[in-house]
Amino acid sequence: MRKTMATVDVGLAGNDVDDLSRNKRQIYCEDGLTEETEASACTLGLRGRDGRDGAPGRDGAAGRDGQPGLQGPIGEKGDIGPEGPPGEKGETGADGDGGGSVYIRWGRTTCPNDTDTSLIYDGIAGGTDCSHSGGGANYVCLPKDPEWGVFTDGNQGSAYMYGAEYQVDQFGNSPFQGASVYEHDVPCAVCHVASRGSKLMIPARLSCPSGWTREYKGYLMTERYTHYRSEFVCMDGEPETRPGGHVNHNGALFYPVEASCGSLPCPNYVQGRELTCVVCTK
Repeated sequence: MRKTMATVDVGLAGNDVDDLSRNKRQIYCEDGLTEETEASACTLGLRGRDGRDGAPGRDGAAGRDGQPGLQGPIGEKGDIGPEGPPGEKGETGADGDGGGSVYIRWGRTTCPNDTDTSLIYDGIAGGTDCSHSGGGANYVCLPKDPEWGVFTDGNQGSAYMYGAEYQVDQFGNSPFQGASVYEHDVPCAVCHVASRGSKLMIPARLSCPSGWTREYKGYLMTERYTHYRSEFVCMDGEPETRPGGHVNHNGALFYPVEASCGSLPCPNYVQGRELTCVVCTK
């Protein structure tokens, strides 16, 4: 490569500044012979030609991850896909007890012993006094050992619970042959059937439909028609009495129910005949 010479001021002072050989030093530079002062030539602050581009440097290290961007808008709902194939059938679960059923056996202190039935408790039949226009409309089976909460002794004139008595033989129409129960207090038993979840009381029948189990049979009873209304219940056909409860206190009363023809078709019903009943479970 051909070089040119440049000059550099070597810092001579005074009247020697005009002497090139003494004031300047020639330096060969690539762009021709130049004269520079104050160290502005070639290598001392030298001005030369641009060199060739060097080889690209290595890639730098990866930068840190940026912050997450804002969530975009929710897209439109897609079409419902085709129905998948049916899954495999699961295992059969364990047999349950069906919850069972509960009923009241009116007129008895025990439950039937031949129908897989257990006694929850035996008690005393009760209800509203036959002469009261208010109070409850149903009979209840009261336990023998009540438990008390907050109470105020003495009558406050609210509502009252009475015991119940049989009212048969008074009119010579007792359906309970061989049993003297007139004006005796009525017992009751609350029974649980673990294996059958449904119960049914059928009036005017002594047998149950096919597939049902008869728990007990008897006679339909309720309050007298001149008294204030109550409900119809099925009194066991072989009634018991509560020991010591033979004094006439009235209270809630049980009368036999007779058929009355007219809107009730006769036949098959018969005027004045006492109606039977049956309690069934399934």
